[in-house]
Amino acid sequence: MADNDQDDDDKTGPIILDLLTKSLKTIKDGTIDIDIKGQSTLRIEIIKDREQIDIDFINPDVIHLAETPTVSRIGLFDKLKTAKEFSQQLTDNGLTLSFLRKGKEAIILGKNAHPTFSKLITRSDDIQIDSVKESVKLGRGLKE
Repeated sequence: MADNDQDDDDKTGPIILDLLTKSLKTIKDGTIDIDIKGQSTLRIEIIKDREQIDIDFINPDVIHLAETPTVSRIGLFDKLKTAKEFSQQLTDNGLTLSFLRKGKEAIILGKNAHPTFSKLITRSDDIQIDSVKESVKLGRGLKE
């Protein structure tokens, strides 16, 4: 039974990534500001003419992403594999997704990613770690 569950997960992942990417392509220009506990926390900006979506974690310390048992069991390589697949889907659809921390770019996925050193780590042309420092701070801020 467990093998069938694994097979279903292997098939579902790419389908979800494809649907998510195609959904992002249909979004028009605009900005969404999210406040949590009265604090400006997250800004999502869609720039249609550049086919880019910026997600700025203005106050990442307010956002707490609880790890579910399923997520915590996923190893680093599985997470990297998923990131590579999603980034490739973004590139295939001409989209870019940027993650920022307090207005500073941390990671770029998709079409406009131009990795240099990060390509040695990710083995992908579609993932650019713009700032290791900001990426680490963002990850820590979201987990705490």
